[in-house]
Amino acid sequence: MPTNNRPMCFQQTKAWAVLTIAGFACAGVSPASADTCAPYDADAPYQLVFAEEFNDNELDLVRWTPELLWGPGVIINNEMQYYVNDGQFNYNPFVINDGVLSIQANKAPFDRSRLYLTQSVYSSTSAEVLWRQPEGAVSYDVNRDGAQLGSVTGGAWFEPALRDGIDYAYEITARDVNGNALSTEQITVNTSTRSQPSVRVPFSLELDRKIYSQTSAEIVWRPPNRAAYFDIQSASGTQRLVGRNYDSLYLDAIRPDVDMEYTVSAYDLCDELVIEDSIIINTSDGQTPSEVSDRLVIAASIYSPQTAEISWNAVADATEYDVLDNGVVLGTQAGRSLFVDDMQPGTDRKFLVIALDEEGIELDRTTRTLNTADASFALNRQPFVSGVLTSYDSFRFKYGKVEMRAKMPKGKGLWSAFWLLNAYYHDAEPEDPEIDIIEAIGDQTTTANHAYHTKRDTDGDGVTDSTDSDEFRAVIPDFSEQFQTYSVEWTPESITWFVNDQVTAEVTGERVSKEQMYIILNLAVGGTFPGAPDENTQFPASFDIDYVRVYQRLP
Repeated sequence: MPTNNRPMCFQQTKAWAVLTIAGFACAGVSPASADTCAPYDADAPYQLVFAEEFNDNELDLVRWTPELLWGPGVIINNEMQYYVNDGQFNYNPFVINDGVLSIQANKAPFDRSRLYLTQSVYSSTSAEVLWRQPEGAVSYDVNRDGAQLGSVTGGAWFEPALRDGIDYAYEITARDVNGNALSTEQITVNTSTRSQPSVRVPFSLELDRKIYSQTSAEIVWRPPNRAAYFDIQSASGTQRLVGRNYDSLYLDAIRPDVDMEYTVSAYDLCDELVIEDSIIINTSDGQTPSEVSDRLVIAASIYSPQTAEISWNAVADATEYDVLDNGVVLGTQAGRSLFVDDMQPGTDRKFLVIALDEEGIELDRTTRTLNTADASFALNRQPFVSGVLTSYDSFRFKYGKVEMRAKMPKGKGLWSAFWLLNAYYHDAEPEDPEIDIIEAIGDQTTTANHAYHTKRDTDGDGVTDSTDSDEFRAVIPDFSEQFQTYSVEWTPESITWFVNDQVTAEVTGERVSKEQMYIILNLAVGGTFPGAPDENTQFPASFDIDYVRVYQRLP
């Protein structure tokens, strides 16, 4: 599995050159190094390039990431589970015994005495505080920022007229029929946490420039998901930026009043050109206007349980900003961000930022509360917890044979899946291919569901607007009674599905994926495909996996 002279993460263990993984990843290799770049050789024998036998007592979190790529807590397909990390909410969905991994779904471990506050933000000015209704509770007092707002009998309080980007501290108290307080909990609501819908545009670097003076400017772009490094070429030479997240280059020696052409080229880890674009910069065009606002809004980013950052917009006429942390003055600064590396999960940190003009007069102030602990959204909304594993951070590949030996659970509403998803969703390749190797529906235990999904651009504007799906059903031995093998063979010309080494489906032609893909294993509960569980569905349910292997034809 050589990748353009980068360190190899395997060792040769047999004379006939079958390759096995010598650890779940090379020590010190960044997650972006997961792509395999060896060319496909149709005449070469298959070699084992990825082998997970689950022989250790614990799940290896270097090899497997226990959440979906698009984020924890994201609910898709109307499913009823929340995918938790190991130990989150005091539940571990990943159990390994005697070389078998069990992904276990169970009823969510609610404490019936708690409110489990959460929020739904609908717009820049409207949001709702929501809670579970504890046993014995008949009414709920609602306080905001220390003031009583009212009392309700249901599990929600709607706010239609909030200010965007401002923290609002709510306290909800549950009371019994005699007015006694049963439980009190607090939550901070800020409408800037809402999901911001993005309009899909044709794939591009969105190259632009900012001019700061006659001799200084900046090139800015949107980094593609696939990018591993960028070459910026001009008349003075080429500069390389190594890293997937670079999105700008500052230029501090520009010749005034001269058209200067810059070409930005993005390359992936396999040294293939992803996309490039050019732009002309002439500082005589004048300084780029700064984006300013009359009101101060703080944005928050959480990077880990210990680290986070706040940043804020430029306020008109402001020259500096006072920053306070839980009432303690940190200082005055001209910059507009603060990095914090001593967060404690479960503990609120309330930051206050004050915008000041050149005379020190306050122009505006606002607060932002950070807490790196999970907000318990799942405990409020989802009645089940389960697990998902992906190889995205450790192993992504193009072409090969992928195999799993497993036993899937029986029961209405259970949905076990073993599938491949393209590594760069909604990016350089508009087809967004997905190969579902096996989807096992718990009340159809002798049916193997296979599928291949791709997106299509029907009007030629560079944005996909339709989905093409090839779906297959195959009659197989009961998947809940015994371990069986489920595999797919993926070549440049075809995708072929197998159950117990017997061909069950095939797709050929131009639609076959040519992208790097990664492995996903998950046990869903409910959703559009299986429907909801019923009173006969047994929990905990277990998706038992003996091994996962990937073979490739390597030169």
